[in-house]
Amino acid sequence: MNTVTHYLKEVFGEEVVVEPAEDDVLRKVPFILTNTYALWKGKILNKQVYFAVKKGEELLTPDQFRKQTDLLQNIVNEPVILVLKGMESYNRNRLIQKKVNFILGNKQIFLPDLLVDLKDYLKPERERQEYLTPAAQYLLLFHLQKDNLNGYTYKQLQAILPYNYLTLSRAVEDITSRGLSNTEGGKEKHLIFREGRKELWTMALPFLTSPVKKTVYINEELPEQFRILTNINALAHYTNIGDAPVDHFAISAKEFQRLHKKGTILMFSEYDGQYKVEQWKYNPILFGDEGYVDRLSLYLIFRNTSNERIEAELETMLERMSW
Repeated sequence: MNTVTHYLKEVFGEEVVVEPAEDDVLRKVPFILTNTYALWKGKILNKQVYFAVKKGEELLTPDQFRKQTDLLQNIVNEPVILVLKGMESYNRNRLIQKKVNFILGNKQIFLPDLLVDLKDYLKPERERQEYLTPAAQYLLLFHLQKDNLNGYTYKQLQAILPYNYLTLSRAVEDITSRGLSNTEGGKEKHLIFREGRKELWTMALPFLTSPVKKTVYINEELPEQFRILTNINALAHYTNIGDAPVDHFAISAKEFQRLHKKGTILMFSEYDGQYKVEQWKYNPILFGDEGYVDRLSLYLIFRNTSNERIEAELETMLERMSW
């Protein structure tokens, strides 16, 4: 636990004192769990927690970790934090999706049960949102998939991204405040990402959200430049999932409103129509792939799916990416 407590001190700036779990608690824990985990008791930000330190080298599935930590949490009536030495990124992503508290070596902390406390403790002077702003998410996904933006100045970012200087400076501030990047330089600042693209994606996942603001149906054909396929159509393009009979298109919410005001889109409905249209919080066109939305935005659309087949195909899609 020394490595864990040292890491927690680096993150929170205060000592985290831990001790073995009480005997009366351990007596309530099934043998299979005491054989799998060493249980420790401690406090993070004045919140009582228990650490379940995985013994041995055998890794369980994310579903097994979820069930076992839930069982422990029901026994101790406090948040339980899974402590692991290492784990593949796709399994870490699944732990995040399943909202399992975990600490991975000295690389990553994800504590959804303490999210409010963490936000209050780590937030900058002005209140920040739980998720990255659309501009910040767009910038990050552009870096991960399109062009490496490491070392770019704000002016250089403005030259290639569809946002003004002020919006981009706030986007960089948002990304930096989450511990995903730094800035260097004086008057002319440079954006510096701390990790490689694949590692950065894993670190950023808790702060990313679906790009879809609203979904509607229309009967008019969109202009050619806006026919960017999304949802199940894009998933069928990137994976082995079967396609859908209805075309799903993605367009920025701002552009959709412009086309509606212009009369290109006459009517829209939330229930039925010839085409299904996702209105996005940012422009899906600039880093799409040959008429399809980008892979990472697509992943975020489906990340909370309960369909195991889709979930497996999404993970395969990520594994095939050339980070």
